[in-house]
Amino acid sequence: MIYNIKTPNKAEKLIFNAFKKALSEDKLRLYIDYSKLNRPGSPVYDPWENLLPILTPTIIGLLLIISSNVIIGLSFIVIMLMIYSSYLKKYFSHRLIERTKNYIIYDYENCEKLWQFGGIVFVNADNKNRGCVSPEGDWKEFVVRNFAYLMTDNNNEKNKDEEPQADKSATA
Repeated sequence: MIYNIKTPNKAEKLIFNAFKKALSEDKLRLYIDYSKLNRPGSPVYDPWENLLPILTPTIIGLLLIISSNVIIGLSFIVIMLMIYSSYLKKYFSHRLIERTKNYIIYDYENCEKLWQFGGIVFVNADNKNRGCVSPEGDWKEFVVRNFAYLMTDNNNEKNKDEEPQADKSATA
């Protein structure tokens, strides 16, 4: 999949910073389509999380079948797959969500790439009726409409704080 991502301008950087603040303050919720993001081609896909939990019990079970007894080996495989489906799958699902959050807030380009790939939904935590689905929706417009108050330029705030101090030192 080819991603056509340009470098962000100042407005897009402000929107992305507001997005990160909203996500960190739990004002914006991130929901994922597990089947879309947990497959080859996804930027957050980890093949080892899908391969090892199934392959390891199978190999150990086959070794048990060869070394001891068919019933013991098959029982081991069945029990381990039941444990995987009831406990480990939830754990790996949570890891995928955390990996997606970390990937998407790392920088603007990652956010755009994952948005274009699809499988993500942003929802306003205060009003669950407001959401934006990737890749059809415009996440930047969603952030501006719902979290415009978080769009502040830290450099301008620092400059405003420094200007009165500079005036005081010049008059003294």
